Amino acid sequence: MKKLSVIFALVAMCSLTWASETILYSDEFTCADDWSSGYALIASADLSAAVAGDEINVYVTAISTGTEWPQVYLQYVDAEWNWVDFTDTHNYALSGQTAPHKATIALTQAMIDNVVAGHYLVVKGAGFTANKISLTHEAAAAGTTQSIWSGSVVMPSNWGAWQTIEASKFANAVAGQLLRCKFMALGSNAQLQLKETTAWTELVDAPLALISGRYYDYTITADMLAELKARGVIVSGCNYTLTEVLLINPADLKPLTLSVPVTDNWVFDGKPSITVHVENPYDEVVTADIEVEITTDKAVALDTLSLSREIAAGASQDIVLTTDDNLAAGFYKATCIVNDDLARAFGFAVNPLDVVSAPDKQSDFDTYWAAAKQQLADIDMNATLTEITAKSTAARKVYLVEMNSVPDGLTGEPVVIRGYYAEPQDGQKHPVIMHYAGYDSGYRPGGQDVKPYCPSGDAEPDYAEFYLSTRGQNINNRAADERETDGKGDFTNTYGDWFAFNFGDKDNYYYRGAFMDCVQAVRFMATRSTSDMTNLFAEGQSQGGAFTYAAASLSDYTFRAIAPAIAFLGDYPDYFEITNWPAYVARENQGTMTDAEMFAFLSYFDTKNLAAAISCPVIACIGLQDNVCPPHTNIAPYNNLLTTDKELIFNPENAHQAGSTWYTDYMAFFKAREQSTGTGVEGVSNQPSAVSTQKIFRDGQLFLMHNGTMYNVQGKIIK
Repeated sequence: MKKLSVIFALVAMCSLTWASETILYSDEFTCADDWSSGYALIASADLSAAVAGDEINVYVTAISTGTEWPQVYLQYVDAEWNWVDFTDTHNYALSGQTAPHKATIALTQAMIDNVVAGHYLVVKGAGFTANKISLTHEAAAAGTTQSIWSGSVVMPSNWGAWQTIEASKFANAVAGQLLRCKFMALGSNAQLQLKETTAWTELVDAPLALISGRYYDYTITADMLAELKARGVIVSGCNYTLTEVLLINPADLKPLTLSVPVTDNWVFDGKPSITVHVENPYDEVVTADIEVEITTDKAVALDTLSLSREIAAGASQDIVLTTDDNLAAGFYKATCIVNDDLARAFGFAVNPLDVVSAPDKQSDFDTYWAAAKQQLADIDMNATLTEITAKSTAARKVYLVEMNSVPDGLTGEPVVIRGYYAEPQDGQKHPVIMHYAGYDSGYRPGGQDVKPYCPSGDAEPDYAEFYLSTRGQNINNRAADERETDGKGDFTNTYGDWFAFNFGDKDNYYYRGAFMDCVQAVRFMATRSTSDMTNLFAEGQSQGGAFTYAAASLSDYTFRAIAPAIAFLGDYPDYFEITNWPAYVARENQGTMTDAEMFAFLSYFDTKNLAAAISCPVIACIGLQDNVCPPHTNIAPYNNLLTTDKELIFNPENAHQAGSTWYTDYMAFFKAREQSTGTGVEGVSNQPSAVSTQKIFRDGQLFLMHNGTMYNVQGKIIK
């Protein structure tokens, strides 16, 4: 039986090497017995290509008998021209030696870094004469596996550290090799990024990586290789400690085939059950050392589950691991590692409906929003409609709507906001769906062009729909040629980064105005003769999910049901401990505010506080792998809702995206709760009453028990 691991010992992997010797100095110098004179200087540029393990050779021609401790001694001249001792090995004893003699001192990476950052390597000492200094360099043959850097660089959450790997380290790299970055001490939402050394832009063919496990591999492409050989690379990122960078020949690796299937939707009621599937493709028995590291969603280590299994040649095994004790209600991360290879890292939930994220409303929360709504009511909406003829059909006309909303503060001129409105043309009243948009981060001037969505007249002909663009985003952030043709000029974002706009000033903050924009859009729909405001619905994803909560909480009109998905702006104190954005934006704009003051300010715009006033039915969805709006921040408003008629869908493998059936799910949920008005779309008359039924949450779905019969939310009987 033979135990295989992913990386062989470095000696075995780097057997194809060759040594070269470079003359650095060739003049005689004598170091006095009393250290009072004699030295040689080696320019830092001459050691720029050196790597850890290279050797400085001092060719000694005579050794004095007048000193007790003859020796070669190394120092360096730093950037301020100070002569400084190395903290690493830096001398070679000549006692007992006879001349001629070659004194050899191995360089560490720290020594090389000191010299390269300064001016000179100093070769000095006592009681000897030398006439030559050289550098011996062990270089790997092209394409062989080798370590090109090792050390310990802490990458903090603010991206404030990095490590430069010089171009010389890639002299023998070839396309197809793996550039492996090894790390430890991963924090929440750890990210790795390779950057060009000149422009500090993302290295070609090396996208930003969300990292787990113990290493991350980039495959070196031809374009990447050219950049590495020309200028080297910067290794950066956040929330991890970089420990080593290697060039690896994939042929040197013999990995097992690993997978971790989803079990129980990754929503558990106490003990997580984690299955690691291991396949051995080799013709010999392999020992699989399995570890499952469990942390909280805030990266606090809780437990490490471990065991070893022998996997027969050509065989496979499913290995199940679980904790000894039940875990508390919350969200967690499991990192599954087999023989140092990452099988999978994933988030999971334990009793999520028992997670408590108590509201932290300020005493004036209600009066604050009442004052904002009164300011909105005092403004002339002055709505104007421009038909988008390319989208209009016989069923519905589609318009660009422009209207006034509150100023960016307590005083000033109203802000013009915009949206797309689809109005049925049959003269009857129709249910209303408000659509709220996500953060406009896909678009930046000069960057990626993302045309704001505009509905077709035939898309949902039985509904009156409004697609809102809040101030400074989407339609309000596009040139004329980047929108549907509407005969208008360019619309420009004047807010910069919306989350940062007037951060800390609750009366002038971006989201005070944006939440009122959501309310104003509902008020606009109430002015239309085709709007059945007794059947009012809202949906949105990410920022749009937060706007959905805000609209339902603050609107003058009662919603029949809402569908916030992967919602933004929730539970800030925990949010900022789980992931980097928007926490780093808040920190950059915190100024003199204490954390307590900052979170008090943010509490006015927290979905968990808004949700505490929502009593309409709610369907929501969460991506368990979401690192933008993590599950913890989504469960906070959901668990604070007043309503008991609610459904929560967990998408176990989704990051920051709703499930593929989300549109069908929420439209069915809406339809099941429509109230029949005799016009437009008829409601479902046989839907069990939300008051008289028992709500049952099972496998991420809501069921209704009525008179001993179980229904799903579409009113269908479940056997």
